[in-house]
Amino acid sequence: MSFTSHSPFSATVFLLFKSGLLEQQRELARAIDRAQKEIRAVADSGPGDVVDDSCGNASKEAVFAGYSQNRTQLRKVELALERISTGEFGICAACDGAIGLKRLHAIPWVNNCIECQEQSEQSRVH
Repeated sequence: MSFTSHSPFSATVFLLFKSGLLEQQRELARAIDRAQKEIRAVADSGPGDVVDDSCGNASKEAVFAGYSQNRTQLRKVELALERISTGEFGICAACDGAIGLKRLHAIPWVNNCIECQEQSEQSRVH
């Protein structure tokens, strides 16, 4: 694990975040695996009547939505772990300033400080 000289946090803090992110990664991988099994089970089930098909479609949509959300979240967690490895974790991608510790505790995969995130969101609205 390498840390840049302008890293805002100690090695201990990085290790704590890394541990939490690795646990999230494992949980998301398990959830994705379960969703894939559910998708296969639904796909393997034979055709039913109209009511069964309607319920099945709603169930499929819910499983696919959860699967998609978990895949997106897993990618964010993986990118955060990559930033830890490169020493870029906790450093804003937009301004190179430190991302607040409270913000990282709330959203450990975030890559912008609160100020830059707010500016980004305001520019999207206007």
